[in-house]
Amino acid sequence: MAEAEQLNAKKDLPRGLIKALSLKQPYAWLVANGYLLVDDRTWGTGYRGVMLIHASKGIYEEYYDYLVVNTDIPLPSKDKLGYGGVVGIAKLVLCARPDEIPPTLTREQRSHFNGVPRDGFGFLFENTKPLELMPCPGKLGIFEIDMDALLDAPTPAQAALF
Repeated sequence: MAEAEQLNAKKDLPRGLIKALSLKQPYAWLVANGYLLVDDRTWGTGYRGVMLIHASKGIYEEYYDYLVVNTDIPLPSKDKLGYGGVVGIAKLVLCARPDEIPPTLTREQRSHFNGVPRDGFGFLFENTKPLELMPCPGKLGIFEIDMDALLDAPTPAQAALF
């Protein structure tokens, strides 16, 4: 992403406290880049709206390797995925069990619920947008990130200079 595009992307981000969800890689990258529309969880939420996609410091190695061998998804190399920070933004539009999804969903959206266990919940994301890694700690569950502090922090490359 060119520097001018990065500045515009940051300018367009919401400010204040924003809800976030932490996922291991490659799930965080897949959601942020629109390849995975539904993330499955053992718990549900009533929250709907803008959500930051946070990448934890972990990776599911076997799933990453499976995707590389069996799909044409243009995954970056493992070291380029981004870990330990915000890697995207999306809108959480639905949280439902697989047998409770509304008939108004598209065929593609419905297909993404196929991997959700019957007793689990699927979080359906729309309007996903990848972002350049913004390092910050994650937490379990849905948590809040202060975007003002995050956007005002120096980039990792700048921080290394001090």
